[in-house]
Amino acid sequence: MEKLDKDYVWECDYGVRKPLVPVLMELLKNQDATSLQMVNLLTNSIPYNLEFFIVVSYDNPKEGHVEVMKNLMRAEGLRYRPDITFNELSQEIGNRRFNSQTLVRESDVLEAMNNELLFPFVEKSKLEKMGYVIDKPLGNQMPIFLSHSSKNKSEVEDLIPYLNGAGLPVWFDKVNIDYGESIVKAIQKGIKQSAGVIFWITNDFINSNWCDLELTKFSSRYASKKDLLTIAVVHQDVDIDKIDFLFDDIKYLHRKDENLETIAKKILPSLKRYKSNNNT
Repeated sequence: MEKLDKDYVWECDYGVRKPLVPVLMELLKNQDATSLQMVNLLTNSIPYNLEFFIVVSYDNPKEGHVEVMKNLMRAEGLRYRPDITFNELSQEIGNRRFNSQTLVRESDVLEAMNNELLFPFVEKSKLEKMGYVIDKPLGNQMPIFLSHSSKNKSEVEDLIPYLNGAGLPVWFDKVNIDYGESIVKAIQKGIKQSAGVIFWITNDFINSNWCDLELTKFSSRYASKKDLLTIAVVHQDVDIDKIDFLFDDIKYLHRKDENLETIAKKILPSLKRYKSNNNT
């Protein structure tokens, strides 16, 4: 009876290839053609979408060979992709998406890895040795949380470029809460991760349940750790005595007729000093 092919598609990191050399050499050394039907490398070297896949095929695998192969691949962090077939990858060769090379023996591995048609771009490690910073995530600095009423959102949003211009990242609900995400959980996470908070206190702020929640949460964090810079911008028509404000020992800015740029000039020095002193 004719045996059916068993294909395994593995997704690799195009920029991290060196660790795969001994893995593939071991596989080809210990599993010959009587068990291992094919090992095929497919690479996409279009700069906008670098891709690297390894397809391993068996038609009559010897006992334990498939498990050995899986363990080798997973040990190097390769991702098994049963949602992709070798047929689909092969069809994309016709669309000039992939170049491919089949490995038959151990010596083929180094030849393939040094093949400039397959890999015209060097590995990440070589670039890092040259001083390039690769894959460093952005947006991980502790931000300044903007606590405000939704009715004041437009004005508060216009304050953001002044903060960013001073090198200060911002947590702003309109940007930092995704559609479908729990608002409460997102706000709690923002409060926990923020280096400071600006309370934009208007009468609408006082009457907002969301603002009251944020004020309470930040008050609790400040009372327990004091690891937080707290700035309140209180508008002139607000009766400050109506605020259950637990930061009553902290100086706040009483806004009269100042425009946003003037307010920014007043609060930015404190924010920048705090950020500098705390390396946030």
